[in-house]
Amino acid sequence: MAGFIVCAQYTPDYRDKAKRLGASLAGLEYALIEVPQVHRSTSARGGADIAFSKPRFIAAMLAKFQKPVLYLDSDVVVRKPPELIARLCEEGCDFAIYNWLADPINDAWRPEPDGRHWRYYFGVDLASDTQLMASGSVQLWRDTPAAQRLLQDWEQSLLRHPRSEDDHCLDFAYNHGDRTGLQSRWLPKDYCRYAFWPYVNPVIDHPEFPTPITGHFEQLGSARFDTSALRRVTKEMPFSRDAVVDAKTAFSTGV
Repeated sequence: MAGFIVCAQYTPDYRDKAKRLGASLAGLEYALIEVPQVHRSTSARGGADIAFSKPRFIAAMLAKFQKPVLYLDSDVVVRKPPELIARLCEEGCDFAIYNWLADPINDAWRPEPDGRHWRYYFGVDLASDTQLMASGSVQLWRDTPAAQRLLQDWEQSLLRHPRSEDDHCLDFAYNHGDRTGLQSRWLPKDYCRYAFWPYVNPVIDHPEFPTPITGHFEQLGSARFDTSALRRVTKEMPFSRDAVVDAKTAFSTGV
C-alpha cells in the first residue's frame, strides 16, 4: 500500500510493544525509532527535552521521508489494512485524527472485576463543527504549509503548557490557531480503537486501556476550546448507560 509511511518512536521499556507493532505492519512501509526518552507531555516518566515531543518527531519524519506520515503510538496494533489512510492521502488530506466532538457515538465502557460484565465509563456529549478534542495515538500528517504551521503551533503549546498532556496541547493549538488552508479529516473509532470501546471492530487497535491520568498533568480543561463553538447534544449510545453488558454475547469485534 503506497503513499504514506508509518512512523513511531519508543523507549527501551516499550521495545516489546514496538516489536508487536512492527509485526502487525506487513505490507506497509514503516520506521520504528528507538529513543532514550519521550517528552513529559506523553508520559509521566518523560523528560523536558522538546526534541522528543510528538510534533518534533512527526516533523522530522516528514522531512526525512518526503511523504505523508501515519504517526502511531508504539503500543497500538494494526489489525487490518488501513485503506482509509491511503484514500485520505490520495484526496490531499493534510491532517487526520480521532475527534471526540465529531463522533456521534463515543461512549466508553470498562469491565467489572470478573472481566465479562461491563459498565458505562464516560462519554463526550459535546459537538462542534470547528473544534478538536483529540485522542492522538493515530495521526496522519502531510508536509504542507498549513500542516507544518499546526505542528509548530502544537510545539509552542507544549512549551506554553509544560505540565499538560500532548493531546490537550494539540487541541489548544488547533482550536486557537490559524487553520487557514488546512485540509482536516476526522478518523472513525475503528482507526483509533481503544479498549474502552469493546463494541468496535478495529482497524488500528490500542488493545490495553490507556494509562490513567494522574496528578503529573495539569489539565487545560475548557481553556483548550473556543467554548462558544461547542454544542451540548444527545449522542447515540451503543447500550443504555444504566446497563450491565455481558461481553460474551454483546461484543463481537473480531479481535
